[in-house]
Amino acid sequence: MNNRRRHWLPILLLTTLLASCAGGTSGSVLGSRESCFINAGSGICEGTFSTLKGTYGKDIEDEAIFSGDAIDVEVQTSVESGPVRISVQSPSGEATFIEISSGNSGTLIGVASGEFDGFEVVFEALNGEATGITYQITYQVR
Repeated sequence: MNNRRRHWLPILLLTTLLASCAGGTSGSVLGSRESCFINAGSGICEGTFSTLKGTYGKDIEDEAIFSGDAIDVEVQTSVESGPVRISVQSPSGEATFIEISSGNSGTLIGVASGEFDGFEVVFEALNGEATGITYQITYQVR
């Protein structure tokens, strides 16, 4: 391998790693469970996170969704402990969010931006960590 190729290999590797980290995740979830029913542009996903730390981008995958699609989203969530913010971002860049405090539930109704084969709902533990999160995400492409 010549010197020129040796220099490009680390750059290519770093670029690939950075691209795979794109999105709203700078945290993690533990003890997650999910089941989804997807029907070409509409669906429902129900799940739980035992523990949410930081900011976690939950990807909903649907092959009928394309980049730039506007997706009507409803997210029903309950939280046992720790305040949580749930948000979606529309194709125009407008963010819609709801904050749910410990022991409460709430519903976010907003528009998400389609990405390649899906969209993202962002869960954020506002005090660094939250527990006992349940959610139901219902969506429909406009």
